Amino acid sequence: MIMFCTIDIIGHYTRVIFFQGLDKTKNQHFAGGNTYWEEKKLGKFITSETRLLEAMEYVCKKKYVQNWDKYKDIKNLEFKCMQLVEESEDNIENWYFHKQSSDPDILLWLCHGKLRLCCSEGHYGAECSPCPGVKQNVSVCSDHGSCQGDGSREGTGKCVCHKGYVGFMCSNCDANYYAVPNISVFTCNECHQSCKGGCFNSGPENCKECHTGWIMSDNHKCEDINECESENRCSGKHMKCHNLEGSYECVCEEGFVIDSKGNCKINVEASAEEMWIPPSRLLRSFSISSFCILISLVIWRRSLSLSIFATICALIILLIEFYFDHSSFFELSHYLL
Repeated sequence: MIMFCTIDIIGHYTRVIFFQGLDKTKNQHFAGGNTYWEEKKLGKFITSETRLLEAMEYVCKKKYVQNWDKYKDIKNLEFKCMQLVEESEDNIENWYFHKQSSDPDILLWLCHGKLRLCCSEGHYGAECSPCPGVKQNVSVCSDHGSCQGDGSREGTGKCVCHKGYVGFMCSNCDANYYAVPNISVFTCNECHQSCKGGCFNSGPENCKECHTGWIMSDNHKCEDINECESENRCSGKHMKCHNLEGSYECVCEEGFVIDSKGNCKINVEASAEEMWIPPSRLLRSFSISSFCILISLVIWRRSLSLSIFATICALIILLIEFYFDHSSFFELSHYLL
């Protein structure tokens, strides 16, 4: 048997498609064409086995469901739906031929009553006991939580409260939350991040105490402490302190980026907006320009010594291009300037 933690949803899905199948076939008739003879010999089409078979062709096929998003979280839904239909085939036929007039909702008749796998919404457990709030004719768990086991034959019926709410009926605010005043619906909002131990209302001026990183001012307001005013907050090379709300962070100076070891290194990938000329392009332009000038001198003077010197320069340029760390050149120029 399918696990009943999802049987109510699967049953609802099955019911939706089954009734869509019935709806699509309600205005049809037997294929012969002689309606009077068909009804006299075969009975009315609306309660016939032929109509049931045609309606069952729609069952468990998600392409016939209009609001598919409601069921998308259940894996293998079509397979589980077919499992339920196959296991309940006799009961479905019994309902169709004998019970649909007195019990028009097949989900209630089959899953809730006959198979005893489900409970109505707002009920839980073996006896379908009411969830907190149902007897009082108010929303289950004050609409701020969910009843454990709601709709199934299992569960404790306890309220699992949403974030910020606590209590038997989720009708109180959790620590560091406050009840919003002067509104008709009970709502809990989170206190300001500077508050510690709760607050009276919104904002840093309504805190009971201040968290680390804030200090209570004379006008009873939690104000941010600027940790960057203290010395040696960020002592790393090319690092500077950046103040945050309630804290601070160490960041690299402009033109530097942090590496995997937490140190600041030259940003060789800096964009043109950050640097006039990237160091790699500057070094390459300098070496190629120098080599072109040297070649021009060799051609002009036709000197053997200059030819040898040009060859050596070419090798040096290749060495710089493929083996030299461009960032170190930029770092050297950074210190020289």
